[in-house]
Amino acid sequence: MTVRPPIVGAALWTAVMKNAEHRCECRGACGKKHDPDRKRVQGRCDLENGKRISKVGQVVLIATPRDPINEGDFVTAATLPAKRLAAMCRPCYDAVRRKINAAVKQLPPQEEGLFAVDEYVVSKGSTEQADVGAA
Repeated sequence: MTVRPPIVGAALWTAVMKNAEHRCECRGACGKKHDPDRKRVQGRCDLENGKRISKVGQVVLIATPRDPINEGDFVTAATLPAKRLAAMCRPCYDAVRRKINAAVKQLPPQEEGLFAVDEYVVSKGSTEQADVGAA
């Protein structure tokens, strides 16, 4: 059973799902081995469009960039061609996003600001309070 395509970007989503054969293309980026036979071999996720699983319900695959770090945020997926998109199930997609967010939080803070701070240095004022009400 296949799932109905989204209203916006249906042609692109359909092309991505056709390339993926309506099956999640995660090969361990989410942190799981995806080994149904437990042979310790890295495999592909076995969730398919329309399949029902207990914790998720009906699986609906998402078209997302194959390389989300270099392609930019997941919002730009609509601007990429179908060859550079991958089909992912919600559990794998969420796990990949969590790993990316954790890696971004561990990056050192940006040292250079957008504006030069030299021109905004405030000189020391007097220690006396200014008389605001005096004219």
